[in-house]
Amino acid sequence: MRKQMSNSGLFLCFTALTGAVIAGLVWLYLKIANVGITVIWEMIPAYIDSWYYTILMCLAGGVVIGLFHRIYGPYPEQMADSVKRVKDTGTYPYRKLPMIVAASFLSLFFGGAVGPESGLVSLLLGLCCWAMDQFGLARWKMNTLLAGNPYIMNKELFRVMAAGLFLPPDQIVYDKGKIEWKRKEQVAAGVTAGLTGLAVYELLNLIFGRCLSVPHLQGGVLLLRDKVAVVLLIIVGIAAGYLFLIFQKISNWFFGKMREKNLAVLNAVLGGLILGLIGTALPMTMFSGGSDIQTMQYEYLKFTPYLLIVIGVVKLFLTNVCIASGWRGGHFFPMLFSGLSIGYGFAAIFHTNEIVSVVLVTGALLGTVLQQPLGALALSLIFFPMKNLGWMILASMVGGCVPIPVSLRTNPENKGFVYNMIHMKKRGKFLPGKE
Repeated sequence: MRKQMSNSGLFLCFTALTGAVIAGLVWLYLKIANVGITVIWEMIPAYIDSWYYTILMCLAGGVVIGLFHRIYGPYPEQMADSVKRVKDTGTYPYRKLPMIVAASFLSLFFGGAVGPESGLVSLLLGLCCWAMDQFGLARWKMNTLLAGNPYIMNKELFRVMAAGLFLPPDQIVYDKGKIEWKRKEQVAAGVTAGLTGLAVYELLNLIFGRCLSVPHLQGGVLLLRDKVAVVLLIIVGIAAGYLFLIFQKISNWFFGKMREKNLAVLNAVLGGLILGLIGTALPMTMFSGGSDIQTMQYEYLKFTPYLLIVIGVVKLFLTNVCIASGWRGGHFFPMLFSGLSIGYGFAAIFHTNEIVSVVLVTGALLGTVLQQPLGALALSLIFFPMKNLGWMILASMVGGCVPIPVSLRTNPENKGFVYNMIHMKKRGKFLPGKE
């Protein structure tokens, strides 16, 4: 019994080590992304003072991204595609992670108006699938070694298990049929790896500085005029969501025509040209927008209300241009920044509380685009104060329940939150025992 307990503890130590490795790789990914942006957009411009620098660098980025996609394919995948792949196949091709990570770096390094979510989600999914295979391989090695020598020293046993972490992906092979996983063992392994990974990630942030800064806005006092303007601000957010979908449709159509003619390099270069021209005039429309959120919170009074609205709308346009032209990445961070900018602009026009305006506009924008009120609410909670939770729920629900025409849907089969809920309710009436 004591030996069995010792083996279980040894395996949990291995899962903790695996979680620490994953945390280190995720932290390194974000750190490299920050360093690359700093080198290209802060260090080099200190020696090259040219009005054309942004345009030339974005054009160079377009060439590199286009050539990369022509040689290796369109990576990284969009978040929805990555998650669907895991659901359909039960795994993620972590053998391709170096290529996927490199592709995601290109869009971030050269100032693309996209977020790191796509590359980060692909990395996390790949590493989680790698960890599951590592757990299986380690368990198989443990069982095999103990069967041959029940008195093997724990130190030697752990060394053999840990050696598997350095194996190339194509050598992670074992007999899965000889491994019996109990539910509590799976839960214990996952929890141990997750908690260790989180602790290591926070420790690295504490020692070397945080890689991904997620500012949390402070709340404000809700006045009577804010309540009167609630409807107008939610309508503004819904309109911004429709603009995003319209820009997405136009961008996909235009750049899709070029992709059909196998013009991947020209596609990316044209996207880079548009990015460079707009970025030269409106620098805050470039990059993911995550680092600019805190800046906007303290400096929005320096901008006119109409300029804030223009920045937010242009950001929605530029994000879609980047993604459609091959500058692949996520759209959540850019949408959050756009909602923030537009919200501050209309707060000045309506003379309403700034944070409440931002919460309502951003929540309605996210809900309209995602068509998932809970998803929009979860993203809002990352940035906005809990005291405005009620306004977040209201804006996310209203935006998520707004019907989207088939012509504007990202997925034509997704008929919206309300339709899905009604359809599920009707279908439930015909299940056995529901009469």
